[in-house]
Amino acid sequence: MTAPSIPRARCLVLAALALGVSAASVRAVADEPPLPPPRPPELGASEKAPAEPSPPAPIGGAAPACLAKLTADGASAEAATAPPASAEGCGIDAPVRLSSIMADGGAVSLPDHPLVTCEFAAVLADYVRLIVAPLGQSTLHAKVAAIETGPGYDCRTQDRIAGAKISAHAKGLAVDFVAITLADKRRILVERQTGADEASYFRAIRTAACGWFTTVLGPGADAFHANNMHLDIEQHGSSGSYRICQ
Repeated sequence: MTAPSIPRARCLVLAALALGVSAASVRAVADEPPLPPPRPPELGASEKAPAEPSPPAPIGGAAPACLAKLTADGASAEAATAPPASAEGCGIDAPVRLSSIMADGGAVSLPDHPLVTCEFAAVLADYVRLIVAPLGQSTLHAKVAAIETGPGYDCRTQDRIAGAKISAHAKGLAVDFVAITLADKRRILVERQTGADEASYFRAIRTAACGWFTTVLGPGADAFHANNMHLDIEQHGSSGSYRICQ
């Protein structure tokens, strides 16, 4: 079901990164004597060639402030470089390789080491720290040890359909939860759960995800998400407030 907004507010306000430059101050010239117009170049004299514009900065390592906060909060992450884009529209800004998230007194491993934007990594880390891990402990009486997420960045269209819109994965803004492993070795599949407690736990973290991510698609949404829960923070609509929660 789609919804234009989510009634619950996020539990945490994430640090927003903004790159900008301040306007330069302009000196007053009212008291300066006027200067004559520049002398025209001599005939035959060659004009100085204009400086070539600097090439655009390559999409590369994570923004230092974001990565510093991410690691200070207990995540194991490192700046990374995205592979060359194989299709138009692919590209990842400030990529990081995320290995684990500190939550509930221990490290939650991400064995797939997803490659995502630092911004997305920060949202995912808070969701795991404040929702996935505590609910696992309270509902299933065991610490969350690992989460299988898939690779994160993947230069492709949505659901790999030819001609479809470029996927949030192609921008490093998404992961797909496949399974959650507990410290007692239980492995909870997104596709199906064993027992009422596991089913209740998955329903709870799936519902809560709609307050953290702009898109949540899981089993029952469509055939492409029958065995995974897709989470992304891609903006929908001009206002950015529209969310897809299925």
